[in-house]
Amino acid sequence: MTIARTRGRRLGGARGPLGPWVLGLETGGDELGVALWRLPEAPGTPPTDWRLVDETTAHRGHRHADSVLLMVDQMLWRHGLTPRDLALVATGRGPGGFTGVRVGLATAVGLGLGLGVPVWPVPSLEALAQHGAGRDALIVPLFDARRGEVYGAAYRVGTYGETDTVLAPRVVTCDSLMSAVREAADEASAPALVFGSGALTYNVASSVPPDWHRAAARHVAALAALAWDRAGRDAAAAPAVDPIYLRKSDAEIEREAKADV
Repeated sequence: MTIARTRGRRLGGARGPLGPWVLGLETGGDELGVALWRLPEAPGTPPTDWRLVDETTAHRGHRHADSVLLMVDQMLWRHGLTPRDLALVATGRGPGGFTGVRVGLATAVGLGLGLGVPVWPVPSLEALAQHGAGRDALIVPLFDARRGEVYGAAYRVGTYGETDTVLAPRVVTCDSLMSAVREAADEASAPALVFGSGALTYNVASSVPPDWHRAAARHVAALAALAWDRAGRDAAAAPAVDPIYLRKSDAEIEREAKADV
């Protein structure tokens, strides 16, 4: 997918397509990402005709609540926009850090309710996998889940947004996941491209561009915009805003341990 991009400049007005603005948030990992797309006026145009206007990532650990809205405000200001210009808010729904995922969902819902626009959640692993769109390979995005584990899955990604799940999202040790990936790659007679924060943590990353390992806010926004566009840009078609956690939080584990005593 070829995209046009601008960074860090206040444009003072729209450039490229003249349709709706779409904001994307990804807050589930150590990297916080915010992205802004402009779509054409008419629905049904391919993503190659869209414009990625801006994207910002920042390493914030798990301290996203104090920075995500500031990043959104700064991005909109750079392009002469206000929140009222947004037509769709997209957010990663995990898996990822519990606090980060909650912050992203809560921020998106707050913006959506305040602006009267739809909120469209997107699975975070599926969004990261879009880096490998069109590659003849098994695409394996990994997030560092801490506790010696990764959140991971494996996909075949054809045309941008057309994603087939080969290994469903799971939280396991990296060794366990990579064993399943090798078996799936052999069956598919395809190489595996492994990337993301988990791949870096456990030294299993393939040779890919550095930004493939970072937050994928651009893909969160684009996948949401694709789904919204295919639904005729109908706000009522937006899916439920619910998180994907895959495992219990520390607080849940602690409560269950106390209950068993």
